[in-house]
Amino acid sequence: MKGEPTAIADAPPDQRAASETPLSRPRRSKRRPGQASSAGGSVRFFLSKSESNGIPALDREFDSEPEAIVESLKTGRSYFVISEWKGLADLSKKNPMIRKEAVGNKKANSG
Repeated sequence: MKGEPTAIADAPPDQRAASETPLSRPRRSKRRPGQASSAGGSVRFFLSKSESNGIPALDREFDSEPEAIVESLKTGRSYFVISEWKGLADLSKKNPMIRKEAVGNKKANSG
């Protein structure tokens, strides 16, 4: 018995373990397309006022975030990234739904 190989040692590796490993497949986002945080160009960039005292106060507006970052670096002030949304009620189905809709950048529309 001591020198005899056991049946467990001679058995092939468990085939189930290999099949239980998850297949690598691309991850899909669970977010719906209409819920992106910066959808529709509704994001705007502002430099903070120097005398804000903890209360957000907006100063100059920038066309892009890199411009706001550079100005923030130059002045030592923080910058704000603001997105504007509007609440809408969807009553077209049996259960009413409340959803959000991005409000377009008024600066771009008026120019």
